[in-house]
Amino acid sequence: MGLTLALSLQLWLQGGYSLTQSAGIPQWQSEFDMPWIPRFGISIHLAIDGLSLLMVVLTGLLGVLAVLCSWKEIEKYQGFFHLNLMWILGGVIGVFLAIDMFLFFFFWEMMLVPMYFLIALWGHKASDGKTRITAATKFFIYTQASGLVMLIAIQALV
Repeated sequence: MGLTLALSLQLWLQGGYSLTQSAGIPQWQSEFDMPWIPRFGISIHLAIDGLSLLMVVLTGLLGVLAVLCSWKEIEKYQGFFHLNLMWILGGVIGVFLAIDMFLFFFFWEMMLVPMYFLIALWGHKASDGKTRITAATKFFIYTQASGLVMLIAIQALV
């Protein structure tokens, strides 16, 4: 995550990124586009502009802070905790960079799965394991239901 923060800060300091658009037309500073599932017109289309760069910088900063704060706090399954944390942060960055709606949905759902494990395994310390698992299961059901609504809305747009 430190590398992500360093690279995004370097991009920010190189300049050329603004939060404004000219004549309402998006101006991507960097763009990556590659066919993913051409049969359905789905591509891996990532782009960065001033606003998404700012969000990636803030995500990198929060990721570094989360790792530092959890360094001595997490006692069990440390590797699995950090894997889930990086998985979430990768999904968040993907959401900020995604241009294709299907890719946006993919990254959105991708970051919800490790959140289940973070809640179930490292939730509130005062609660027992059963309460954390119940909370994680409810969270997962609600987010999957809202994800289904979002998928239907995306299909309606396309």
